[in-house]
Amino acid sequence: MRNSQPGIERIFSWGALDSRVRVGLMVSIFIIVSLTPAVGQSIETGWVVVDSGTEVDLNAAVVHGSELWAFGDEGVMLSSSDGGLTWQTEVSPITSDFIAADAEYDSMAVLGADGAVLFKEGTGGEWQDLGIPAEGMASIAVTSSDSIITVGAGGAIWQYSEASWADRQSGFSDDLNDVAFLDSDFGFACGESGSLIFTDDGGATWDYREAPEGARDSNLVSAGYYNPFRMFAISSTGQILASTSQGGHIWNLVEIESQNYATSLSRNLNSIDVASASIILFTGPSNYLAVSLDGGNIVSKSILPEGLSTSFNDFAMVDYKTGVAVGDGGVILWTDDSGKDQLIGFEIPDYNNFGEFAEYADDMLLGGFLATIKIVGFGILFGFFIGTVLALFKTAPNSLKQIFERYSLTTVKTLGGVLSISGFYLLMTGGSRFGALGLDGIEYIYTPVGDPRGFGIFVLGLAMAAVGVQFVLADQKLTGPLFKIRPWNSIATVYTDFFRNTPLIVQFMFIHFGVGIGLKIQKAYEGNFGDMGTDGLDYFFFGQSAFISAIFTLGLNSGAYQCETIRGAIAAIPTGQMEAGRSIGLTYMGTMRLVILPQAIRICIPPLGNEMVNLVLNSSLAMVIGYSELARQGRLIIAVTFQIFWAWGMVMISYFVITWTLALLLRRLEEKTRIPGLGIIGGD
Repeated sequence: MRNSQPGIERIFSWGALDSRVRVGLMVSIFIIVSLTPAVGQSIETGWVVVDSGTEVDLNAAVVHGSELWAFGDEGVMLSSSDGGLTWQTEVSPITSDFIAADAEYDSMAVLGADGAVLFKEGTGGEWQDLGIPAEGMASIAVTSSDSIITVGAGGAIWQYSEASWADRQSGFSDDLNDVAFLDSDFGFACGESGSLIFTDDGGATWDYREAPEGARDSNLVSAGYYNPFRMFAISSTGQILASTSQGGHIWNLVEIESQNYATSLSRNLNSIDVASASIILFTGPSNYLAVSLDGGNIVSKSILPEGLSTSFNDFAMVDYKTGVAVGDGGVILWTDDSGKDQLIGFEIPDYNNFGEFAEYADDMLLGGFLATIKIVGFGILFGFFIGTVLALFKTAPNSLKQIFERYSLTTVKTLGGVLSISGFYLLMTGGSRFGALGLDGIEYIYTPVGDPRGFGIFVLGLAMAAVGVQFVLADQKLTGPLFKIRPWNSIATVYTDFFRNTPLIVQFMFIHFGVGIGLKIQKAYEGNFGDMGTDGLDYFFFGQSAFISAIFTLGLNSGAYQCETIRGAIAAIPTGQMEAGRSIGLTYMGTMRLVILPQAIRICIPPLGNEMVNLVLNSSLAMVIGYSELARQGRLIIAVTFQIFWAWGMVMISYFVITWTLALLLRRLEEKTRIPGLGIIGGD
């Protein structure tokens, strides 16, 4: 029953309103909601078009003191004193096209297409025409307040110093396209056929640096030198070369994560600018501007202002955030955030909220989880194969005496003579190469690294000479000490000792970066079967060089440990079983395959399971070669969210899931394959 007393009903009670009023309100609300514009989420360009005042192609740009300068065709010079927002035309002493420029030490130099060089010493100085050192010059670098280096066609290098030009013979004939200097001493140049040359004396002398495999035929068009451990070069086809070794002795092709770990952006590039230790900017034709925030691993193409159609040629960055990009048709773009695309209307995630953190991290951890299972699965199989083969080698009973006692003493001595002569020849051939390494004293322990081929020849010669001398001195019963050597056992022992006595993390870096086995297998596959694309089984197996290197490293390392486990299991089988197999006509390998190994493998499942669990845990070290397994994904999550405890906690749980599941499967396998009557089974 409704209360009819005055004042009891609320003023704004919905039930107190007339039905026509309620309908009117509902229609009004519907119209308001329908007509209210939606606040959308969008990504906008991080570049702003500024008026250059010219329509000629702009080919180079530099930062000179507090000013920015741009240079283009027909001798056009532009300057900006407000960080690149407004530009004015400067008077040029020449009208030839400008193709390159550089500014350091308060001095600036610009290179013309005809080889002419203009130089401005100091921020307030006048332009000086330094003449034409040679035709075909392609790039220029200021190395001090009064010194310039230019490089160009046919490996030409000219240095301007003390008011005159000097021809610095590089000794190379390939065209050089760009040159970059860190300071007045250290610099490098790049060019055709993967040419990389380095100087540490201001350009007076130059030394060759070997390009990484896959880039030795590439046309390297631009160079960047940020600090002693950050050197970059790009090829015209989109490859990124990086060196983190002081002096640029070792170069690697960057496996670009944003390109499915390919070693090329698959597009033409014009120039590179290393704005910071991690931020790199790229230009190219067909409206191409891109930025990488992690040293080239992930490269993102920039969204550009609408209506542009140009080829971008160069950058001039005031700092790692603010600068300009110049291109054909007088285009100048300005940025104050490294050219990064701007997120408009996006809600900033609160990673202090565990739910939002987990929502961000779960996809990355799932990818890392699958990547870890991938290398662990193949690593276990490869390691088991290596371990089984090595175990057979270690248990092989044949010594040199057993191998050669079937031959006459004359034959053994004759063979010994041949081995001795060949061994001493190889010994001298290999040893004669060591002097060129410039080593002294204990430094000779590094000979296998300095000259692997020479060291291999030397060791082979030493072995052949020692065995040959033993054969020459042999008696009828072959009683010499070297006749007791078991060749297969010795090979397996050298292998296991090496891999068990060197750190796994070093093995990862040596196999991937030093030997480059992943890249070599990729190139061999593509050379025989063509491009593998970005999906399918061929890409699954050969698409990532880091994946291939990880499998090899884990398999080779684990195989050394599994070898000893399987060898011990083989030794646990009573010798009478081998004798019984041989007595019924089986060969040694036949007995091993049909009688010994089936029992030995069943015996060693528990210790093998322990080694396989260790292999899972060791797979986390694959992060050092850039493979995106769980540990690396954890680091990437932390880099974005800064939630260290949560990230590593989730990584630990993910590893536990893998290892615990593997342990359960191995326990089940052990129970199913247990040999009746062998071993202790728990009591009541």
